[in-house]
Amino acid sequence: MLKDRIVGTWQLISVEGRLTDGSRDYPYGQNPLGVLMYDHLGNMAVQIMGRDRPPFKSADLKGGSAQETKDALDGAAIYFGTYDTEEQTDTVRHHITGSLFPNWIGTVQRRKAAVNGNRLVLSTEPLLMGGSESVIVLEWQRMGPIV
Repeated sequence: MLKDRIVGTWQLISVEGRLTDGSRDYPYGQNPLGVLMYDHLGNMAVQIMGRDRPPFKSADLKGGSAQETKDALDGAAIYFGTYDTEEQTDTVRHHITGSLFPNWIGTVQRRKAAVNGNRLVLSTEPLLMGGSESVIVLEWQRMGPIV
């Protein structure tokens, strides 16, 4: 079952945006950072960010300028909640409890899933990012043993 095969911790390999005109983009850069966790109880969390986000000038966690804060937020996607699977369609449904993007709180985000050995590929439904609609394809590699 899909739910059993995705339980664990996954390291992000790549994120690619597939735009409606057939072109590709990389919303978090060519070499993004990220981790995705699914547990046996149905909880999930994901953190994705670009490696090239510039540091704030200040060491104060809340001391970034408006532009520094915007750049940091634009370069990251972070959310958590619960999940379930639709086995017949190989779909994972993320029920969002908290998100860096507040519009997702209380929503269900559907991801088409394909597991092949230690690799997991998740594909979003079309999303609006930076004014363009695209399907985001995320490739993950399992980090450790299933607990």
